[in-house]
Amino acid sequence: MSDDSHGSALAALRRKFFTGRVAELRLLRELMLSEGRGCFVVWLHGMGGVGKSTLLLRFADEARIHGRSLRMVDMRSTEATPDAFRAALEAQGPPDEAQLLLIDSAEALGPLEQWLREDFLPRMPAHLLVVIGSRLAPAIEWRTDTQWWHALRRVKLSAMDDAEAALLLRNRDVAETSAADIVRTAHGLPLALALFADARENSTEDAGPGSAWELDNSPDLVRELLRLLLRETPSPARADALHVLALARVTTEELVRQALDVPVAAAQALFAWLRTLSFVHSTADGLIPHELVREALLADLRWRDLEKYERLFRRLHAYLAERLAQRTGGRWAFGASLAYLGRASSVVRKAADWRGTDRLHLRAARPQDLDTVLAAIEKEHGVAAGDLARQWWNRQPSAFIVAENGRGVITGTLVVPCLEPSATKLPDDPVMHAALEHMTDQSSPLRRPGRLLLGRWSTGDAVAACFALTTLWATTPGLAVSWICTTRNQRQLAQLLDLYGQRPAAPVTDTDGEPLSSFVQDWRSVPFARWTKALSVRLLIDEPVATSVPVVAPLAPAMPWSEFVEAVKHAYRSVSEPQQFAHSALLGTRLVAPDANPGALQQVLTETVVQLRAQPGGRQLADILEITYLSGPRSQQAAASRAALSFSTYRRRLSTALVTAAELLRERELHGPVPR
Repeated sequence: MSDDSHGSALAALRRKFFTGRVAELRLLRELMLSEGRGCFVVWLHGMGGVGKSTLLLRFADEARIHGRSLRMVDMRSTEATPDAFRAALEAQGPPDEAQLLLIDSAEALGPLEQWLREDFLPRMPAHLLVVIGSRLAPAIEWRTDTQWWHALRRVKLSAMDDAEAALLLRNRDVAETSAADIVRTAHGLPLALALFADARENSTEDAGPGSAWELDNSPDLVRELLRLLLRETPSPARADALHVLALARVTTEELVRQALDVPVAAAQALFAWLRTLSFVHSTADGLIPHELVREALLADLRWRDLEKYERLFRRLHAYLAERLAQRTGGRWAFGASLAYLGRASSVVRKAADWRGTDRLHLRAARPQDLDTVLAAIEKEHGVAAGDLARQWWNRQPSAFIVAENGRGVITGTLVVPCLEPSATKLPDDPVMHAALEHMTDQSSPLRRPGRLLLGRWSTGDAVAACFALTTLWATTPGLAVSWICTTRNQRQLAQLLDLYGQRPAAPVTDTDGEPLSSFVQDWRSVPFARWTKALSVRLLIDEPVATSVPVVAPLAPAMPWSEFVEAVKHAYRSVSEPQQFAHSALLGTRLVAPDANPGALQQVLTETVVQLRAQPGGRQLADILEITYLSGPRSQQAAASRAALSFSTYRRRLSTALVTAAELLRERELHGPVPR
């Protein structure tokens, strides 16, 4: 190639604008210049668009500068047979004279890969360095054959970091106002960076939201991106499997079968095909696609067939919600997967940073995590919070959940104590007291088996906190109410809780005097199955809603708890005295219809005694109420005698019976009568 040819000019431009891959290029250069190298095959692999071909071309330019004789075979234009491969080499000169052999698109080798390993390469001269670029890692035979252990070097090409991506765009003269959004959207993939830069250069729109690189607004760009990344037009069944892969946090064979409603054998075949794709990563939970591919597939599906997208979303949401509610093994993974589906909504997606959250792993904290967890809490919430968190750890270590990234590093923490009625020796926590007081004032005190889930502190990723909370909302036995706190710096978490229909409550003050926002959900009136069904509809609407409107909000009681208890006591005491009973304050509550007569209220009181009798430990309490008030007027001494109790014991049990009846009546007022 002459110095004044177009090829030489292009090579000069490649050298000038080549970005990143410093370590990989250094390795190839050292091997090329080394006299006694043990390794003579370098296998570069990575997903489509990650820059393998560009790196090979850049290395070829450097080889020519150093006077090395090279041959290059691109399997996209070469038939995968020994004869075609040899012909492609010989067309460039005698193969034995080459010092460097570059093979691009080696994923298309197929059976020829075995021929290269067993026949062709062993016959080549010792001075030959072979560099192979492939979307796939070398076959297992390369890695298990002892003669190739030192002769072959695997190098996986990963995405560019943000600095390298920004430099690539700067070399393309992309304005800084556009570059930041492009870097974020491209997820470090050089092919995508180049496509989006080209779209920006040829766009007539101003830079900003909705510009050419916004995938949802650029169907032609998405089509071109997918064509280059997939290099094939998948069958309808495979296309559907790709859409499951794009929607789900992680994809398993069972998920493919359930989402697509296909036989086991078909699900096995589709899942096996997904595993072969270069942009799919296998994890302990299942398959995870590259984030850009995920976004492109979803944008393409929404644009082409919105009805199919919504149908697939509903099937996945219903299946994951059902599996999570079953409280079987793997609840953290199911909870994370259900919450992750929410990112399909553009409103939810914009409320928080979802990058990398598909690789988060949730688990209960272990004793060895304590120092890390407390340090994170102190850093985000202050020293006083760390001291109080330690008290909660000593009282309830099961309340601590951690999130780990794909490398096993703890990146987030959630502290969620579960409070049962009459729990003792709890930390002196002002937020806990405020939550219990709220329940007393606005609804009713906790009673067995109801529990209060107190989301006390969270650190790190807001999305991870939502993963954990979704799991706990579904799997906490006897959950009555959840109360989640956020600080002024946790806007993403507050937005997500609001979008997920958690009802804002009055702010509370933390230990250091800082105000906390609170989000409340009464799960007695909105069971998890009902909540998640309403949520799936809300997510598909894909539009912002008023911040104060929950998915389903129970009605607030009109009468404070203390007044309500007194009204219940008065009603039972006066049930046999029509004139007094007709003025019962309970007639003004939602226990009865607005125009109901006293007889309707008497029926409610009788049904409450029946309900109390059916509860564990409630038979004696129900008998005392019936003996004292419902089976005819009698003195308390006579009632105690009939109940076969001492008078002091009877008085204590009667007081307990009235308060318990008030709790049942308050629940009936809020949530309606218990079905028979």
